[in-house]
Amino acid sequence: MAATTDSLKVTRQVATSGVLSALAVVLAFAVRFPLLPAAPYLTYEPSDVPLLLGAFRLSPLWVTAMSGAVTLVMWLTGDGGVIGAISRFVGSASLALTAAWVYRWLAGRARSKLISVVVGILVYTLAEVALTFVLGPLFFGDLQSALAVILPVVVPFNVLKGTINGAAALLVDSAVGAVARARGGQ
Repeated sequence: MAATTDSLKVTRQVATSGVLSALAVVLAFAVRFPLLPAAPYLTYEPSDVPLLLGAFRLSPLWVTAMSGAVTLVMWLTGDGGVIGAISRFVGSASLALTAAWVYRWLAGRARSKLISVVVGILVYTLAEVALTFVLGPLFFGDLQSALAVILPVVVPFNVLKGTINGAAALLVDSAVGAVARARGGQ
């Protein structure tokens, strides 16, 4: 009986992560536009929304694997090159992984999902700032040019992108929860 229960749990985790990862890829290709006129090379895409939904339902390990799968598909399709792939993985994984950890830590407390998303956005933004130090010189040509875009471009872009994706994930999660409660009450 326990083996059947464990098998069913793994099957659900694989199915959930697969569907959410596929949705993340579709959203990344379907919705894409620049957020800041100062940096048209930084485009908004909502692929982190399904990853955040996964953070509320799956373990941090599953969410990290989902981030890796989405990054791999996007890289193999020629989206963003190596620098873009590294940035996508580090950013998405830091956001979703942090949200998953914080959500597990606060499980059952009021506003645990909101707090987990806010902390995830902060870690995501800090990770992208750190990546600008490391990968920025490769993209911009030198460290000074990379550092010059941190405050006016990197921080606002990532806070804005994280906030939009976080708000969307919370709204979708709330709607899914309402539908599930309504069906359970019938």
